[in-house]
Amino acid sequence: MKLNIRKAIWIFALAVAVTAFVTPKLAAAQSQQDQSRDQANRNDNANNLMYQQGLSHGQADRANNQAHQYRLQPNNADDRRAYESGYDQGYQNSRDANPSGQNAPYGARSEPNDNVASQNGFQDGANDGLQDRQGGHSSRATKRHNYKEGDRGYSSSFSSKDQFKAQYRQAYIQGYEKGYNGQGSDNR
Repeated sequence: MKLNIRKAIWIFALAVAVTAFVTPKLAAAQSQQDQSRDQANRNDNANNLMYQQGLSHGQADRANNQAHQYRLQPNNADDRRAYESGYDQGYQNSRDANPSGQNAPYGARSEPNDNVASQNGFQDGANDGLQDRQGGHSSRATKRHNYKEGDRGYSSSFSSKDQFKAQYRQAYIQGYEKGYNGQGSDNR
């Protein structure tokens, strides 16, 4: 009987020792995998146009004290999930929410004055291009209202309205091409 109790205590002690040394290593390995997967998802989102549009819309709505409401309803389920994920992230945390580490909208140049013309032009172009692609329209960037007007965000505090429009339109074309061609988005 004493032999069985000793044996049982020895086995229990060995099991406790193994658990104490192995479990933390397994947990650390699992945590490392989770961090790698999260980083990969952030990198995927940094290149996903729909996520970026959602992020931008969410940040803008939060900054302007607007209600949480998705502006786009893409037909593609993957696009819709990416857009909503970006919107939610942007709305919840309008600072530092961009997975690429930039606060400027996807593809926009970051300049000291935040280059409102380029940011607005790119974002408007990407939205219009995506709408034309999803609607089955031919590419028609220069025929769109936003391109023709070219002045969303203009303020008299800027030096030249013509220069503003030129920057807006240049960025609009770049955004439109990305949105229309689906670059950076997972389209199947």
